[in-house]
Amino acid sequence: MTIEALSSNVVNYLVWRYLQEAGYGNAALHLSRCWARDPEALPFAKSVAPHTLINLLQDGLWFDKLQAEAGNGEQRYQFGRDHGRPYSVRNGTLLTLDQGIPAHELAEQANGAVQEPPPKRGMKRKKVKANGVEPRVVEQINGDVMDIEPNGTTQVTNSVRAESEAMASEAESPTIAEIPLSTLSIGHSTDVQTEKVADLAPDTVFIPNLKDVEKTVQHTSWGPPQAPVLLTAGKSLLNIHVIAKNAGNDSAPAVNTMGLDLPMNNYSVTAICWNSSDELTVSAREQCVNETGERMMIDKLIKLTDGGNDYQVISSTAGLVSTLRWNKDRELLLSISTDGEKGSIKIWKNNNDSIPAWIDFTDTAIFDALWISESAFVVCGIQLFKIYEVGELLTTQRTLDTHVTWETLKFEPSSGIIAALGISDQTNFLGILHPNDSINLQTHEYPDQYPTDLDFRPGINGSIFIASPFGNISANPVLLTTCLMSGAVQVWDANQPFKCLKRLPTTDDSQAFKISFSPDGTLLAAAGPDAVTVWDVEKRDVPIASWRARDWSNDKWDPSVDGEFSLGWDPDGSRLSIALGNQIAIIPVPR
Repeated sequence: MTIEALSSNVVNYLVWRYLQEAGYGNAALHLSRCWARDPEALPFAKSVAPHTLINLLQDGLWFDKLQAEAGNGEQRYQFGRDHGRPYSVRNGTLLTLDQGIPAHELAEQANGAVQEPPPKRGMKRKKVKANGVEPRVVEQINGDVMDIEPNGTTQVTNSVRAESEAMASEAESPTIAEIPLSTLSIGHSTDVQTEKVADLAPDTVFIPNLKDVEKTVQHTSWGPPQAPVLLTAGKSLLNIHVIAKNAGNDSAPAVNTMGLDLPMNNYSVTAICWNSSDELTVSAREQCVNETGERMMIDKLIKLTDGGNDYQVISSTAGLVSTLRWNKDRELLLSISTDGEKGSIKIWKNNNDSIPAWIDFTDTAIFDALWISESAFVVCGIQLFKIYEVGELLTTQRTLDTHVTWETLKFEPSSGIIAALGISDQTNFLGILHPNDSINLQTHEYPDQYPTDLDFRPGINGSIFIASPFGNISANPVLLTTCLMSGAVQVWDANQPFKCLKRLPTTDDSQAFKISFSPDGTLLAAAGPDAVTVWDVEKRDVPIASWRARDWSNDKWDPSVDGEFSLGWDPDGSRLSIALGNQIAIIPVPR
């Protein structure tokens, strides 16, 4: 007998339906945001009967019972007779889905703003996260009884009970009374928003999606100020997009796309970097088949010149390059690749020499690298944090002792501070290497799960006002920001590790995959597949602008598709680009 496989979409849909049927509308809403905007559009949805998940579980319990009786053994699944007091969720203005309204439709009716009052002082609440997303709904005990009938059917009592059913009073359940329920009211918000938040959606420009399934966008990068174009690269793809700025509210900017040729077929771009306004370097891996039918992988390092009209193959032996960094002061190209389990460092001079000028290897894989001066660079990876100096020879300046696998690096030139995000034994860490203590890598166990990105405010030592019991104090911190899957941004003072200045919620508490300051350092953007949030961190904690994916149809932007997500500012900070798979949106930001 063949057993039907359960995909994650089927399991998620059954849980989503159960949450609606049980009256946990907020939980269903959050699940649909993190998984699929419109679960009812799934091909199998119409054939799923009410209470299917409960019936599946109940059938499993009956099978376990019969199997135990037939084998004179014990049942595997025992939950006892006491399931706790059956508390219920009060209906009324709370977001419940008793009438079968899909969660995403109710979210649109309520402007998607799931809000929660701050907890009462002195009350400690444990944060519980699932898949990196912090639930905004307070945990409740679902003590509803699922009665087993002799014929195997199930009677399910909805957690939003009928008026005739006795309701647990607040006096009977003082613990629950202390926990604030969600304050989302259908059609209006309980919070009063005094600062206007601009809607960025109306002026969005979409680069037409690629219809060729063989081509996939995996990298995006804006050019330098002299060439404010968007570069997209990936599987059998290397394009330059010229996006004209909007001349008026009624005229859509034109998007002109130019494909760049590489001396390769069936390739995948693994790394890119701009050398100048008309020159860039790419690393690509080509899949070839020799005369005997064997498949081979060939890696090439290629420099494109004259605005992409010409190219030069730098090397065919650089290996699988994952990172490219250009040093404009000395015109040096740093490439990071993986040779087996070891990391490989190669530095190329800007000439026709096909052999790297400097080479070194590390005992573990390298995940990121950055130039920190005209002659020094830092690399990080698996239990690796190391600084090199380029002179006549390539020498090790410092090797920092660490047990953490560092994945992402950022450098702030004016202060000389290096920051990194890493993980060890499923614990996340924020690392700071400060020039005042250059031999010790300071680490801080990150207070939240799943931090995803970090960025320094560039080149600004301006003031920011910090609230204190003595009033607002103006200070000059080095602003470091991090973002989280749970839908929040934290602003740190890297000059005082690890002092958190403020915590900023994203639009609709949406997931934040990437974070980036504008080139002039005045605006901060955090983005994920569902929303983009923009702040002016100097002036206010409330966002100045936001963008929501739900304002567009899925043929324009589908937040549920698979693919690499990226965020970037154009050189003058007037536009944002976000990309998810082959979807690319250009979002003008008012200044």
